[in-house]
Amino acid sequence: MLHDITESNRASWNQIHTARPGQPPSYFADGGSTLSAEELSAAGEVRGRRVLQLACSCGDEALSWAQLGAEVTGVDISEVALEMARSKSVATGITVDFRRADMLDLPADLSGFDLIYMSWGAICWVPDLTVFATLVVSRLAPGGSILVADHHPVWEVLAVAGQNQLTVTADYFSRSTARATIENTKLPTGARDNPDAPAFTAFIWPSSDIITALLAAGLTLTTFQEFPNPEMYAGLGPAASLLPATYLVKATRDVSHETSPASQ
Repeated sequence: MLHDITESNRASWNQIHTARPGQPPSYFADGGSTLSAEELSAAGEVRGRRVLQLACSCGDEALSWAQLGAEVTGVDISEVALEMARSKSVATGITVDFRRADMLDLPADLSGFDLIYMSWGAICWVPDLTVFATLVVSRLAPGGSILVADHHPVWEVLAVAGQNQLTVTADYFSRSTARATIENTKLPTGARDNPDAPAFTAFIWPSSDIITALLAAGLTLTTFQEFPNPEMYAGLGPAASLLPATYLVKATRDVSHETSPASQ
């Protein structure tokens, strides 16, 4: 079941990823970064540390971590996205190990990371939080952390209908039930405003569910922050700054925490 969802989404991503180039190589060659100040602060010093980005797309954040001196691996299910990412790596001379894999079925050698990172439209593609959290714990080094920076689930279910007007377009509590439809402004770039876009299977996870899954897997919550972003509620007016738009979660594996061989 989980494999079927991933494979269906992989085919859809491959169809639209040429419309998702991200930043050009020159941006990174000039020292540019796509990481926010909040992400950098939460992550702490990464120089010399091993970083794994899940759902790395065309590689912009992975390259940004590597610019900071981290040893970075980026994983994605789309061959098209990874071809773009590898081209940027070669063009800039910034070394990142890009791998094609399902983030819930990682190669055995991808373990012992100091930081596992996910960002901006990644967690919604996870069909099972328990499986996800268990995998994260098994791939973190003792003392390592997961950092999730993403769209707020409140934003995921709301659409702007006009000045000071919102409509509810999805069930905030749908959880493991895939979204019946995805409202246009919530579709990935390349699918948005595209009548010929392929279908995607995505999920809405309340932030409390994400935190609970990480805690249940044995991690310790160290950071949970929510942020406004008026641009994500374009057309709403001044009230756009009063709503949550993004959030950040960081959870850490205790130095003494051990995982069983079966979970590796």
